[in-house]
Amino acid sequence: MKKLFTSFIFAVTSFVLMSQNVVTLTFTGRDANGSHIRLDSVSVFNMSRGWTETLHWPDTILKMQIGVGINDNVGTYHDSQLQLFQNNPNPFNGVTDVTLYVANAGVVTLEMTDMNGRTIVETHGRASLQLQTGTHNFRISVANVGTYVLTARQNGKSSSIKMVNNGCGNGNAIEYTGSVATTQKNSQNNSKHATQNPFDIGDNMRYIGYAIINSNKATSQQIEQAQMTSQTLTMQFDEVQAQLATVVTAPVTEVGMTKALVGGEVLAEGGAVVMDCGICYNTTGNPDISDLYVHIGNGLGAFSTTLTGLSPNTTYFVRAYAISNAGIAYGTVESFSISSSNDGQPCLGMPVVFDIDSNVYNTVIIGSQCWMRENLKTTRFNDGTLISEVNSGSKLNAYRFYPNADSNNMQAYGLLYNWEAVNKGVCPDGWHVPTDADWYALTNYVSQLEYSCGGESTQITKALAAASGNWMSSGSACTPGNGLSANDATGFGAMPAGAYYGVGKYDNFKALAAFWSSTGYNNDYAISRSIYYNAPVVVRSNVLEYKLYGYSVRCLRN
Repeated sequence: MKKLFTSFIFAVTSFVLMSQNVVTLTFTGRDANGSHIRLDSVSVFNMSRGWTETLHWPDTILKMQIGVGINDNVGTYHDSQLQLFQNNPNPFNGVTDVTLYVANAGVVTLEMTDMNGRTIVETHGRASLQLQTGTHNFRISVANVGTYVLTARQNGKSSSIKMVNNGCGNGNAIEYTGSVATTQKNSQNNSKHATQNPFDIGDNMRYIGYAIINSNKATSQQIEQAQMTSQTLTMQFDEVQAQLATVVTAPVTEVGMTKALVGGEVLAEGGAVVMDCGICYNTTGNPDISDLYVHIGNGLGAFSTTLTGLSPNTTYFVRAYAISNAGIAYGTVESFSISSSNDGQPCLGMPVVFDIDSNVYNTVIIGSQCWMRENLKTTRFNDGTLISEVNSGSKLNAYRFYPNADSNNMQAYGLLYNWEAVNKGVCPDGWHVPTDADWYALTNYVSQLEYSCGGESTQITKALAAASGNWMSSGSACTPGNGLSANDATGFGAMPAGAYYGVGKYDNFKALAAFWSSTGYNNDYAISRSIYYNAPVVVRSNVLEYKLYGYSVRCLRN
């Protein structure tokens, strides 16, 4: 919940009319810059008559009867037997005050719990309260930022309020600050404190205010004067109250199936050191730190983190926060959506597919495409014609080759084909050799999701490379040969079958997965895609790929 103010007026702002024989004093506080300060208490000294009165927030109006004391009767709130009124202020910065109305005299217990129901502090068992009929004030101190529930109980009846703490107080405590003689018609505090002490016009009075400024106790300049009439007294403090930090929320980027990159920046600290900054988020809107949040850093500057474990088909709301002694500041709300994805699952209605040789291939969904999970290994075209193993060196004839010239490699790595074979119907019916545009759609989709490595969208070879296949070892991060178990996030399972480079030359076995596209470049060259064991980026080639070379083939569903 965004804090809408930086200071509080201790005094109730409505002016209480003075009767003919009553002097009414109203107290407020200001810091050295003139900003309002919430007073914790005010000490009133009548030096002429030797008495002292202490007012606690929010009971901030003192009525002094001229000549004799007065005693206002407690007014009726409503028909409730026990009623907690909303704490003021709410949200608060470590310390807040609350008023309780008790209809029947007796023992009352108060308990403060967090949102998980854990008791933080209670009066029962150590300081149970025997309260008279009327209204009573309590000072609540909370050590940690969060949302809490305060509950009062008496004779089987209870009343609760929800409180939001945006700052750090000095421990957890519930302190009774006294009964209040009030006339109150609703839950808004409008106290009229009537002193029992004697007073006459012209008595020499001294007033001193106390407040918490920037987490430190502060004392106002004292006012000493002969009190002649009703008056609003401003308690002046020498300290400057720190303002909330200025923080902005960064646009959400790199949204994947279960994650998103979020962040913000603390532009100004407002005179108090930012002790904690980060991101809070939820699925309902206007998140604050009572929702899910991630601590990222402190002080000035930009910060970011990756949210993980997010749910599909869900819209999330995020905003940056910054906590200082002045309280908690929030940036604007940003939203993003996690879409549903079947990536890595078998293609709907076709978990496997057979070629003309009855070889079986698993299928996999990646984005909107349905791919074979294994390299093609058919020895015949769809019309039954055998694909020759004899290589005359002519790009005009179709050939197939065993990876690394070893037929034992066919089962795991598939076969290699020259480009002429690619265009004569090697894929099963309803499937085709992917075009250059098809390959681009695949790599572009994977680049935009969570599959990229090291925060770089182009570094996707690990996401496409098989976790098996005995890739050659690489010392470079984000490459297929570095940490095989982290490969194949997409389920594509690229196998390093190497390549045939003509005249009996085989190379790069277990170091390269090279795939033809059906898109030619000119009479001699065609476009391909290559995944190297020591490179994080998929290579698109068009001027080095002679059509007579032997590369792997992956089929794509029509």
